[in-house]
Amino acid sequence: MTNQEGSQSHKLTAGIKAAGCAAKISASELDQIVRALSSRSCPNLLTSMDNFEDAAVYKIADDLALVQTVDFFPPVVDDPFVFGRIAAVNALSDVYAMGGRPVLALNVFCFPTCDYPLAVAAEILKGGADAIAEAGAVLAGGHSIQGPEPVYGLAVTGFVHPDRILTNGGARDGDLLVLCKPIGTGVALLGYKGGVLSEPARKALLDNLTSLNASALTVALDRTIHAATDVTGFGLVGHLHEMASASNLAILLRAHAVPLLPEAHGLAEQGFVPAGAYANRKAYETWVSFIEEVDTALADLLFDPQTAGGLLFATAPSEARTLLEDLRRSGIHASIIGEFKQGKPGLVEVTAHDK
Repeated sequence: MTNQEGSQSHKLTAGIKAAGCAAKISASELDQIVRALSSRSCPNLLTSMDNFEDAAVYKIADDLALVQTVDFFPPVVDDPFVFGRIAAVNALSDVYAMGGRPVLALNVFCFPTCDYPLAVAAEILKGGADAIAEAGAVLAGGHSIQGPEPVYGLAVTGFVHPDRILTNGGARDGDLLVLCKPIGTGVALLGYKGGVLSEPARKALLDNLTSLNASALTVALDRTIHAATDVTGFGLVGHLHEMASASNLAILLRAHAVPLLPEAHGLAEQGFVPAGAYANRKAYETWVSFIEEVDTALADLLFDPQTAGGLLFATAPSEARTLLEDLRRSGIHASIIGEFKQGKPGLVEVTAHDK
């Protein structure tokens, strides 16, 4: 079965809500659940659940630590191979966000064998294996169950030097924010599914969703990075809030400096905004201050839940410009979108100006 045949014959997204559906757990609800969990203190555990880090890091030697993460979700596109690759790219990204290198991956797979032929399952797993191989990691098995809808992702193990871990805290006053992929995947996916996305915009969307963050990390590690994360389900504002809160600082976000996927702004103006964007807006409304008017469509995109989003780095102004140039020379669509500042910890102030 070819990828195209799978896309035409089986609508994987049929009956499945868009990424960031209204039923998702909000950040505040998740925070309450996680903080109620008891966790045994362990000196070798170099991260905690307090700041919603992208992955767990466990020290096993003075020069080696394990990075572990797991991520999975239902299809965001109908092509099973492409869906598998997107899900794998999304899961692998959490290791890169911690400064690590993926080395081992396990499939996490739920599949309704009564509704789809096994050839569709095979294509999903092939898509995931394709991304794992590109990342230089080893696919070593996994676990599958029968379920009412397809769900796929990975449990990933990576390596990092204990002294070179990147966390979402540690940013300093005056640090600039460098974003390594455009945003708008939630909005663009709705346009794609609705058949209103042009072919060039469709290609840009799929390229964005299927591109590993490995190159961005490789470039960044040549610089001094104070904090990092990747932009995913909580949207750009949500992940900025996490970085600001963990760094005990506020952030000034320059809305018009934020790179957008082609046609995403126009689609948002037409109402192609996933329910998850409104859920994110509600979850973070007390942590966002619009100090200048930003048009509604752009504001919606700042809360848009992302899939396989880009890495977000905090670095000193003296490093940021060179980092930006290096990233762009490597073919990465990077932009400086704001800065850390003194203020209420976790607050994201949004301005319309991009300078």
